[in-house]
Amino acid sequence: MMQLTFCRFLYITKAMRSLLFVIWIKASKDAATALAIIETLAVGEFDTQSRGGARIVSANVAGKQFQYELPPGWSASDFIEQLRLLYKVVTTGGASGGQMTDSEMNEYVVDAANQVTNVSKARFADQAGSRYI
Repeated sequence: MMQLTFCRFLYITKAMRSLLFVIWIKASKDAATALAIIETLAVGEFDTQSRGGARIVSANVAGKQFQYELPPGWSASDFIEQLRLLYKVVTTGGASGGQMTDSEMNEYVVDAANQVTNVSKARFADQAGSRYI
């Protein structure tokens, strides 16, 4: 079992936001459709293929072809875990603690002002005397 270091955590978080970005674009920037795509992919309705050394996830979701290149070293299980985390973010990341709206998802994936934070990042800050480590 691989140890989760802070650098690996940041890599996973970046990959998760990148995956949500791809799903959000494929969903025509609609949060409810993005959630439906996440749910469809989570039940394993996808194939993995190797192309030139890269592993590609491929699926037909909501009448649209979806493809995503897995980061190096990732398995289908890692992809499912990312979908689980995305589901959690999308269903609890709204301002009210509920499902994200279209504008909230836009703010999260675009993050133009670099203001998006994660619960874990906030916990690191709290444990380090309110300073990010």
